[in-house]
Amino acid sequence: MQLRTVLASVARRWYLVVAGMLVTGLLCMSIQTSAPEKYKSQASLVLMPSSQSIGDAGNPYLYLGGMSEALDILIRKITSQPVKERLLANFGSATYVAEPDRGTSGAILVITATADNPEETMAVLKAVMDETPRSLNDMQAALDVAVPARITTMSLLVDRQAVPEVKARTQLVLIAGAGGVLLTLVLSVLVDGLLMTRKRRKEASRKDTLRPEQPPHRRAAHDAKETDEEIHGVLPLSSGSS
Repeated sequence: MQLRTVLASVARRWYLVVAGMLVTGLLCMSIQTSAPEKYKSQASLVLMPSSQSIGDAGNPYLYLGGMSEALDILIRKITSQPVKERLLANFGSATYVAEPDRGTSGAILVITATADNPEETMAVLKAVMDETPRSLNDMQAALDVAVPARITTMSLLVDRQAVPEVKARTQLVLIAGAGGVLLTLVLSVLVDGLLMTRKRRKEASRKDTLRPEQPPHRRAAHDAKETDEEIHGVLPLSSGSS
């Protein structure tokens, strides 16, 4: 459909567009005020190399490479369904996400906890932070890795308090607004098309039922012709000369 046709339809049915925009605005306001508020908090943990690999006088920050595989396995462990169910058993609708820090090449784990209130959010974050070194140690213990050769974790950044999560609500408002505008335009074009089609059909039907009258001089000539035919049909034909 051409843009000109859409604009023409919208211009003709402007009242539908106005009504649709009002409804969309009310819907966005309703979502903004009624959507449940969420809180989030974050923490960053870095995987530290074993004391055996760096030695007594070594710098552990020089040995941070090569542990991305261990980080991936650790993330799979702490985000598995059994671990999540155990950690979130007492926190209702709270949840958490563990993922690698995409902004760095080091083995840094970012934990994001989300819940309905700040206290619960911080409690979930602490539970995941406590579980992370425990799971990492259990993974290495299962392979009989010696304690001096085991990878450990160190906290980098930990939020002191939870903050409101506005991203999800903003996304809902934007989706509702875009959907309302698109639906308004589509309905306006469809309604305009139906009304214009009905109008054309009525005009065509009116033209078929109303026949144009003949001009007066043609109507007089037609009547005279019919009279002449009637006279010749009544009078007998003349005979030959007497």
